[in-house]
Amino acid sequence: MNDKINMEDIAKSLGISKVSVSKALNDKEGVSDDLRVKVKETAVAMGYRLNNSARGLKTDKQFNVGILISEKFILDKEAYYFTVCGEMIRRLDELGYSGIMEIVTYQNEDGCLLPRLYNENKVDGIIVLGQMHGDYLKKIETVTVPIVYFDFYVNHSKTDCVVSDNFFSAYQLTNRLAALGHRSIAYVGSIRSTSSIQDRFLGCYKSLIENSIPLPAAHVIEDRDEQGRFIPLVLPDPLPSAFVCNCDRVAHALILQLKAAGASVPGTVSVVGFDNSIFSTISEPQITTVDNNVEEMVRTCARIIIKKIADPERVYGRVMVSGTIIDRRSAQPVTR
Repeated sequence: MNDKINMEDIAKSLGISKVSVSKALNDKEGVSDDLRVKVKETAVAMGYRLNNSARGLKTDKQFNVGILISEKFILDKEAYYFTVCGEMIRRLDELGYSGIMEIVTYQNEDGCLLPRLYNENKVDGIIVLGQMHGDYLKKIETVTVPIVYFDFYVNHSKTDCVVSDNFFSAYQLTNRLAALGHRSIAYVGSIRSTSSIQDRFLGCYKSLIENSIPLPAAHVIEDRDEQGRFIPLVLPDPLPSAFVCNCDRVAHALILQLKAAGASVPGTVSVVGFDNSIFSTISEPQITTVDNNVEEMVRTCARIIIKKIADPERVYGRVMVSGTIIDRRSAQPVTR
């Protein structure tokens, strides 16, 4: 705790009573969820640090949130969800909670084993980053702490989730290619793998229908196996003039494969991706992509899990965050 800042200082800053500040900081009843979050954010900004150990003794809470990531999503240090996890931990800290990451191994996911951080009673809530096997998610939904899914949703599940507007972003992205004159466009992504990949495909397909662009079976290209491991891309012959990839990592790999086969990007083939990750900027050319507004997704998810810890019966449903197209050099007017 910063000795120079006390609850009275926070109360004066917000124009509320010291009692309200105390209730908000200690997760007690008597203040709204929005005010609770605002007080915690103000406290952190002013340099006031909460004593979670003392709070835990008073409230029977751990003041920890578990963050689960499937092993299949962290195959290297550039993995998208590593970045998301770091942002989530930072945001939770601002709200007075610690984030504890646990990697769900292939073995534990296949065996539907609950995470250790839950079994050892270390967390008050759980955030699941990225879609896992359906049976494992059903097992997770049996836990007695609140859960929020991040970046995916599950059919017939009542679990709250925060997702990017994948459908509309892919629709806009494909329309952008059609406006550049492309009349042969392929989609790269295993559409049964995750809800995000499938929604991006459906958005792409809607654009193709509206622009009267055919989509032969060979133009839907698998990029990963049932375990989520990336597989070699089987490219159609002849090549389409453009590819919509479900993520920047796959777009980067595709560009390397196209160049190795003698194709020029964007000279003869245009490529677009998703996520605005590091792969979109290390690629040559840099990749036109969709920025998912991860900062807003993380902020929203962190707020929801904290509010659900305070009120487990509260329902948020599927919360959607809009993305933005980032134009770069990998998508150009058709030349053939």
